[in-house]
Amino acid sequence: MIGKALAQYQICEKLGEGGMGVVWKARDTHLDRFVALKTLPPEKWADPERKRRSVHEAKSASALNHPNIVHIYDIAEADGVQFISMEYVSGKTLEQLIGRKGLPLNEALKYSIQIADALAQAHAAGIIHRDLKPSNIIVGSNGQVKVLDFGLAKLTEAVTGELGEAATMPAQGGPSTEKGVVFGTVAYMSPEQVGGKKIDTRSDIFSFGSLLYEMVTGRQAFHGDSKISTLFAILKDDPEPLSAVLADIPRDLEKLILRCLRKDPDRRFQHMADVKVSLEELKEESESGKLASVAAQSASARRRSRWIWMLTGTAVLLIVGMAVGLWFFPPRPRPGPKTVPLTTYPGYQITPVFSPDGKQVAFAWDGEQSENLDIYVKLVDAGTPLRLTNSSVSEYAPAWSPNGHNIAFCRDRGARTEIWTVPALGGVERKLGEAEKGYGTYSSLSWSPDGKFLALTDRYTQESPLALFLLSADTGNKRKLTSPPNGYVGDLHPRFSSDGKTVAFVRTHYDTNSAIYLLSINANGEPQGEPWRLTPDEPLGIGGLDWTADNRSIVFSVSQPVGTNLWMISASGGTPERLGAGGENAADISISRSGARLIYSRFSTDSNIWRTPGPNSPNRTSPAARFIASTQPDLEAQFSPDGGKIAFSSGRSGRQSIWTCDRDGLNPVEVTSFNESTVGSPRWSPDNESIAFDSPKAGNWDIYVIGAGGGAVRQLTAGPSNNARPSWSRDGRWIYFASDRTGDWQVWKAPAQGGAASQVTHHGGREAFESFDGKFVYYTRRGSAGIWKEPVEGGEESLLLDQGVQDFWAVSKEGIYFSDADSSGSLVLKLYRFATRQVRIVKEFSKDTKLDIGSTVFSVSPDGQWILYTELEHLGSNLMLMENYR
Repeated sequence: MIGKALAQYQICEKLGEGGMGVVWKARDTHLDRFVALKTLPPEKWADPERKRRSVHEAKSASALNHPNIVHIYDIAEADGVQFISMEYVSGKTLEQLIGRKGLPLNEALKYSIQIADALAQAHAAGIIHRDLKPSNIIVGSNGQVKVLDFGLAKLTEAVTGELGEAATMPAQGGPSTEKGVVFGTVAYMSPEQVGGKKIDTRSDIFSFGSLLYEMVTGRQAFHGDSKISTLFAILKDDPEPLSAVLADIPRDLEKLILRCLRKDPDRRFQHMADVKVSLEELKEESESGKLASVAAQSASARRRSRWIWMLTGTAVLLIVGMAVGLWFFPPRPRPGPKTVPLTTYPGYQITPVFSPDGKQVAFAWDGEQSENLDIYVKLVDAGTPLRLTNSSVSEYAPAWSPNGHNIAFCRDRGARTEIWTVPALGGVERKLGEAEKGYGTYSSLSWSPDGKFLALTDRYTQESPLALFLLSADTGNKRKLTSPPNGYVGDLHPRFSSDGKTVAFVRTHYDTNSAIYLLSINANGEPQGEPWRLTPDEPLGIGGLDWTADNRSIVFSVSQPVGTNLWMISASGGTPERLGAGGENAADISISRSGARLIYSRFSTDSNIWRTPGPNSPNRTSPAARFIASTQPDLEAQFSPDGGKIAFSSGRSGRQSIWTCDRDGLNPVEVTSFNESTVGSPRWSPDNESIAFDSPKAGNWDIYVIGAGGGAVRQLTAGPSNNARPSWSRDGRWIYFASDRTGDWQVWKAPAQGGAASQVTHHGGREAFESFDGKFVYYTRRGSAGIWKEPVEGGEESLLLDQGVQDFWAVSKEGIYFSDADSSGSLVLKLYRFATRQVRIVKEFSKDTKLDIGSTVFSVSPDGQWILYTELEHLGSNLMLMENYR
């Protein structure tokens, strides 16, 4: 194999071989980097069901992003060889490092904490390792641990006779965690693995205990004369006491290992994150000299015993006294959460943040006259806000210095954002630096607890995603912290933990899909490893986050299913839990460092569907009027092809759903009922019988189809990519949509009845509509004005229009309607006629009209008499204070 090429990988040398294949060092000729290539035996893939499960498992493992987990790049086939491409790590395995007497205690603790952290992250993502052993752990020259082969034990198969190194037993279909399947390496299996029982994450905890036992003692916890006898030892025997092997073993470490190795999973540690915390505490005690060995604790116990009888009587009296006190004076129940307005001013109050003592709040407000934003400070319990800035441009995103003396903030300078500080009571401002403006309107700042740095969002070039940087509060120098992948908006909303060791942030994809990541940094502000994803799935539209005062959890806001709500997740991972009270339409979260107070911006908005006469209306000069409205957003109206119905998206039922109504706006009927997810972009089929729409119901945005009268929903697209903005071909055979499955947004189409999709555009594409004669596809591109066209049968694409606001357009038989700005900057609706290739103004909007940029605005009735569009009628925000939020 050496010298041979598999796809873009050039084989360089053999690294190792095991039951799951051969590992090679290879060079990725596309990205010019070394990778580890695991070639898999063909017999592992003979069973199609096993292959399907294995590919699914590898894909799940590839989503893990953690500094202590070897990253999987790809699983593919070339020249008849199945292989997995993964991160190449130079170092030694634990198998090579563990000597006959084991590792030094500090090294064992350092490595085991990293292994536990990796397992905790994987378990939070629903992935079980199944084959944890010393040869699957690599330690780099810098002491960083990398865990290999997450989930890849599924690639092993059944054997007969004497058990091999990687042993399995056949199952009768179903997922591989079901009863009847054994995965793993004999000496490190859990009892439930040996017995072929259903396993969960606690099986990895047992294997971790076996691994840690060997790291400390140099001996395997379970061993016999043969592999069969080793299996019986795992099922029946307890390991030799660690104190019998090492007299100076710390008692607490011995207890931890034995608790991991309990036969009954219910009596083990239940979560790997708890094991990690316990190990960290042991490491701290070891480094401080407070960690006592078993022998030392026994001697200390003998000295203490003589005092026990003296204290017993006093303790009894105290207990009796406390019981009497609780009987007559029972403790008051802890008050429940309560949410009240902190500000009720007109306009926008945004980006609030507590002062270090929790008694004041700094925020941005556009003032009584709704002008530009300025920085204000207000006492939490009373008082009129104090205005700190008074420039002609907007300031926002205040951040208190740790001593509470100064406030840093962002000043909007168009494409750039300036970072300034001002005394908390007002005074002379000082400029610290500049940064690229963040995604949308507002950037975000976070001051490190030691006062040295400000975390912010910036980038080196316009083409690169936004990344996190540290700005020195003294020198103004910047250091890059993160490098988000292409195809992402970037990394936003940084927040330091109160100990300064971790930065939490939001990594956002286009279409607002986002997830929370954590990054460890040292005292010099240098990143330690790569960021790792905290939230198990990518939620929709995270609008802000902050750490709880104890650093154990993170509270964040999520726009799903309707409006925005507050959620909490453990900093070690797991399933997010929704906060029970308040948090509607929340963003810009701040939590007080003392007490149980939380503050957030609450946004209120109302979009409604308006109707204006079209070019064929006998009353073209009649004014526009509100047409479909409620107290919740109504948007994205679309006429049916026969003009008899209108489909639209609405939150009037408490969830964003697809609705239909008559041509005159009457008799609304809810069509979809996705209780846990939002929906949008309704599009009629040519026969008026079906509606295609998009939704993130399955985790990513996908295309769905439902009957116009409701009923069963059919999912058209699936997989890890986002697919949005559907439209039908004129013959009803195809559905066009935008997809990022190639890494950037392109137009694709799939058979309307289901089947494989094919790519339509290759130079960027967003929303597409087919011409009425079925000969051309018209489409827009993300991030640029204009409309392109391409023959349906394939061919060269060309620019049809070089004007127009992106996504604000509609195709009719006579031409293309699109919005644009006139010479004064006001919005106008224009029509490009196919027959004349000329553009004329159809509608001039008043200067106070605010089109809802979150929806496709225009729909033209088939007879050309009416045009529907969405108008944003109300948008504002105020600050809400939540007491006792936990």
